[in-house]
Amino acid sequence: MTPPLPGDGLLLFGFLEGVLGWGLSWLFSQNPSLAPVGLIPSIVLTWIGLTGGIIFVGVTYTAPTVRRNRVWLVWGGLNVAATVVNVAAIAGTLPPQLLTYAYWHPWFAVMGTGYLVTGLYNWQSPQIRPQERYVYIATGLVTLGLLAASTGPLLGFVTANVFVLGGVLQLAPIGHDVLADAVLIARAQ
Repeated sequence: MTPPLPGDGLLLFGFLEGVLGWGLSWLFSQNPSLAPVGLIPSIVLTWIGLTGGIIFVGVTYTAPTVRRNRVWLVWGGLNVAATVVNVAAIAGTLPPQLLTYAYWHPWFAVMGTGYLVTGLYNWQSPQIRPQERYVYIATGLVTLGLLAASTGPLLGFVTANVFVLGGVLQLAPIGHDVLADAVLIARAQ
């Protein structure tokens, strides 16, 4: 793909970000000796780099219509907010009672909120077909549901599988959207 990238180009970068981020996070958690600066700092630094990378690509290499799209702006703001929370936790500036919720919880909140916004915003727009909207909405609800349940009955399950769940929750709706668009383009030719 060559610049300026369309929305699907940025989605593909988001997909790659998810594969790398959740994959490396899982790898570090399974074998902490691979984490170059310690387990949690390595995971946080991975996500800082990936978040910075996708924001850079979005601002620098996408079409103006993508850069001005409100949904992308929401995603950018949410990603920056989660990164700030992660950095504050690493820097020790958060109250101790919040540290438990300062690492993966913000990212689940980002995905849940971001996917709901993606699915619900500008419902009449043909840029996202109804089936894609339903996948985004369902993923947003499941993600926020897991986030809420992780403070209670599903704490052990979500915590033990957080990187696999995060990867699936990030990659499934993006993959569905890009694949649906590719099928549509192939049928049109």
